[in-house]
Amino acid sequence: MRAPTISEVAKTAGVSVATVSRVVNGSPSVSHETQARVQEAIERLGYQPNVWGRSLRRGESRVVLVIVPNVSNPYYAPIIAGTEDRLHEDGYSGMLCITNAEAERRALYLEFLKDGRADGAILMEPARDARHYHLVQCSEYCDNQAVSHVSVDNLAAAREVVLTLAGLGHRRIGFIGADNDFMSTIARRQGYLDGLRVLNIPPREDDQTFAGRDYSFASGVEAARRLLARPERPTALFCISDVLALGAVQAARELGLRVPEDLSVVGFDDVEYAVMGHPRLTTVRQPCYELGRTAGELLLTQIQGGPRGRAVYLPHTLIERDSTARCAVGS
Repeated sequence: MRAPTISEVAKTAGVSVATVSRVVNGSPSVSHETQARVQEAIERLGYQPNVWGRSLRRGESRVVLVIVPNVSNPYYAPIIAGTEDRLHEDGYSGMLCITNAEAERRALYLEFLKDGRADGAILMEPARDARHYHLVQCSEYCDNQAVSHVSVDNLAAAREVVLTLAGLGHRRIGFIGADNDFMSTIARRQGYLDGLRVLNIPPREDDQTFAGRDYSFASGVEAARRLLARPERPTALFCISDVLALGAVQAARELGLRVPEDLSVVGFDDVEYAVMGHPRLTTVRQPCYELGRTAGELLLTQIQGGPRGRAVYLPHTLIERDSTARCAVGS
């Protein structure tokens, strides 16, 4: 069935096409009586205005880029959901952009802001190449005070993990990070080292290793093998993501170690997978949905002329489950 045109609306209402256009665009120059006739014609014919074209003429697209390094990590899903819900409330649409952590691909997406195809962007990876556009960094961020960001206090959360493991009697606590320069990676490792320092435990280089930059399950397995195959292995592992932690649990099984009897494992994020298997994973819960909503709120405020450069930190929670226990051996 053919869609009705603006000309047909004008004919039905007995007005000009220009008058219909003014009504659709909310112009105050049209009388209430004429507005009512045009609206009645629009409803009777089922006319749908070209919102996209109208937005472009106003210098806005009502589209926001949601830029993520990958979609294989389940961590991003609730953040994207929170972002989309908040944008939808103000009539914006999110455009999902996957960079595979490639700076060149991210730069190409940001060109959408330059030519007006998007009004702003929410990035879940560092934006060192950010310019003067409307940008908010969510979860991951770089040290650029001109760009707003929302995250948890990664350093404090990691330190809490180490102190909690020490409270269970663990003195040999290993660390699995990731081979990237994300602020979260740096802060979680620093929190790990700070926790050891508080406990007067000298950090051991051979108790620390780094998985792939994409936080994949396979890289978590491989990284954990490097730490656990040695005769003097850690009795506990802190992994900077749940996916890496689940990989560590798998590596422990392959090496004949029981979790948590022989090895305690702690992750970070509290993704859905954390409770799907056995043991259920002890982890740092990030309020992912709220992170996404807050990022959307910060960006919409910017687009409407509000401040830039805001830093918002949401609370984290350490959730203790089945993958941690009191240390059973001397270390």
